[in-house]
Amino acid sequence: MTSKTAAFAAMVTLLTAGAVAFGDGMIVPVRPSLPVRGQWSVKYHHVKITVRDQVASVSIDQEFVNNGRGNLEVEYMFPIPPGAAIDAMTLVVDGKELTGKILEAKEARRIYEDIVRQKKDPALLEYIGYGLYRTRAFPLQPGKPAHVLTHYTTVCRRDHDLVEVFYPLNTEKFSARKIDDVRVTVDIKAKADITAVYSPTHDLSVQRKGPRHVVATYHVKDVVPDIDFQVYYKAKDEKIGATVLTHRPDENSPGYFLALVSPNPKAAARATASKDLVVVLDHSGSMAKDRKLDQAKEALKYVLSSLGEEDRFNVVAFSDTVERFFPELVGASRKHVSEALDLLDRLEASGGTNISGALTTAMELFAEDDRPDYLLFLTDGLPTVGERNEGEILKLTKKANRAHARLFALGVGYDVNARLVDNLVRTHRGVSDYLKPAEPLEAKVSSLYNKIKRPVMTDVTLGFEGVRTSMTYPRDLPDLFDGGQILLVGRYEGGGKTTMTVTGKLGGKKQTFTYPVNLARVSENNRYKFVERLWAVRRVGYLLDQIQLAGETKEVVDELVRLSKKYGIMTPYTAFLADESVKLGKVADIRDLALGAAESLRRARGGYAGQAAAKTRLQLNQATRAPAPSVPARAPGGSVRTQVFGWAHDEAGRRAYEKGARQSVANVQNVGNRTLYRRGKVWFTPDLAELDLEKDADKIKEIKRFSEAYFELVRQNTIEENQILATQQAGEELLIRLRGQVYR
Repeated sequence: MTSKTAAFAAMVTLLTAGAVAFGDGMIVPVRPSLPVRGQWSVKYHHVKITVRDQVASVSIDQEFVNNGRGNLEVEYMFPIPPGAAIDAMTLVVDGKELTGKILEAKEARRIYEDIVRQKKDPALLEYIGYGLYRTRAFPLQPGKPAHVLTHYTTVCRRDHDLVEVFYPLNTEKFSARKIDDVRVTVDIKAKADITAVYSPTHDLSVQRKGPRHVVATYHVKDVVPDIDFQVYYKAKDEKIGATVLTHRPDENSPGYFLALVSPNPKAAARATASKDLVVVLDHSGSMAKDRKLDQAKEALKYVLSSLGEEDRFNVVAFSDTVERFFPELVGASRKHVSEALDLLDRLEASGGTNISGALTTAMELFAEDDRPDYLLFLTDGLPTVGERNEGEILKLTKKANRAHARLFALGVGYDVNARLVDNLVRTHRGVSDYLKPAEPLEAKVSSLYNKIKRPVMTDVTLGFEGVRTSMTYPRDLPDLFDGGQILLVGRYEGGGKTTMTVTGKLGGKKQTFTYPVNLARVSENNRYKFVERLWAVRRVGYLLDQIQLAGETKEVVDELVRLSKKYGIMTPYTAFLADESVKLGKVADIRDLALGAAESLRRARGGYAGQAAAKTRLQLNQATRAPAPSVPARAPGGSVRTQVFGWAHDEAGRRAYEKGARQSVANVQNVGNRTLYRRGKVWFTPDLAELDLEKDADKIKEIKRFSEAYFELVRQNTIEENQILATQQAGEELLIRLRGQVYR
């Protein structure tokens, strides 16, 4: 193990798999000597939000537990975000209704400040500027859960056609233990067809009950919450729904946009295009291991049986030789599907792997007509028969693809050349995925096929009239499928009111749809700040592609490091930024470390390292959310962890990857939309990396925590700036620039 790898391994902590969860109201011990956190925990937390005509009715069901030995006198507090129009709240504890009061922001500020002063804990500072719902004190008996029911109604914020459902869930981070079960359900009915449904904070399960009725659910177990909940939806009667979110930090910086394009559920049912599908199946000798071929057969039975009546298909099976089930594409009739399933059953695992011959044969089956064409490629090995050179395989496949078919690939196991597979799907505008050796195959194949099952709009392009855009991701837009959504991020110059156009083939005809949009010239607030960070994630994924698939350059590596450092996007190739021995202000030293890591990525073609690298790039390139906030410190002096995109290429990394574990690094934390690094006992933002605490002392203003000057600073800060102050623990120092002045 190299010293660089060892240093990275020493920083890595394995976390159990699962997404980040969230919390809402909190309880605060009345006694001044007791801290806000550590004395209590939440057993479960269920939320149902019913949205009707922009009015949300919110019901919360929780159990709080006193973890101590004696009675704990507490009060319930619910921070009310600025702009939230809560008309009334009800709190029931163990069947008894408690009286409470909704306080305006000015009075709430005084209460938050008093608690911070009394408990010498800045945790509540991030709510300065919020309103507050507060009850009288009530007892929590040790070990006996208190059942708490809360209900309120509020008006959801609207931005033109986009409605935001917001719920202040991050206060559950004060729970001393993980929450057993967290479920947030948003039930939306609208007077127009609901097209876009998007969350920048959560992975949602979206169920469409009808064109104007959607239920979105977030459900996880055993989690520590630390971020608020947001869902955006658009309700408007249009064939193709599209909306744009923008953020521009200042007039001297580029703007960032997120475009969401979704099919109208009713239009999708009428406009689904008949497709041509060719399945390319590897049945070489290695497919006998772990019943991979048997699993592939079962999965393909599902695929073939799910074809539409007007679809056409074929199967190309390959080992040493290449075999077409039919001489040409055939209709998906019962007769043809039955014949294909019979031939599929007869396949046996034997021989080598003629990837080039199989792909060129499959591509030549597609007709050059208006039907959308898709190739589904399954393989578990390296090319061993026929053309074996990566570059030549790519050239031959591209030459044979006269119909411009999209290629979707599933690499099975660690023997696959991931670089070749990724280059194939990138060249042919598809998506790749990979299967661990012991992972079931059927679900992966079914999931991959379901993404392309019902194409609605093909050959999609998107643009803005009179506005220059750049660095847009994905580089080539995918087709739009029933129940799917295209998410495009990019940068723009200028701004103001303009028209967005979405063009593609709908119902077999080329159609163009226009939407009035307003690209922010300067953002008045940070409501859509996440758009900039999401763009940065996608950009990092693109840069890793360039290193792995096209070869590294100093310029690419320099930009990768700059973006990773600024936005806290940790990958196995930038995790050295978390190492305390690495001076973030030493550009030359960091470049040397980054070039070494990039060379490691470039060499990762096959084996565990190749698959892990490919999955890392896939995760970044398909990201729908910006980096989540860091796992918070559980107590003063506790460690902070930031999730790493991907896995270290060593034995510990392999074990973590196969277990589905997450990796994290210490000494980096994402707070709101900012990133902090730790060196020694000092946390600082990246823009202060070159500052020397002794030599530059005249540029720094020192403030003692919890002094009057400290609270005066708090009052001047934005909510986001106070979020950063709220992370500081006893024994730590914080270096931050506020309104042009550096504070320590």
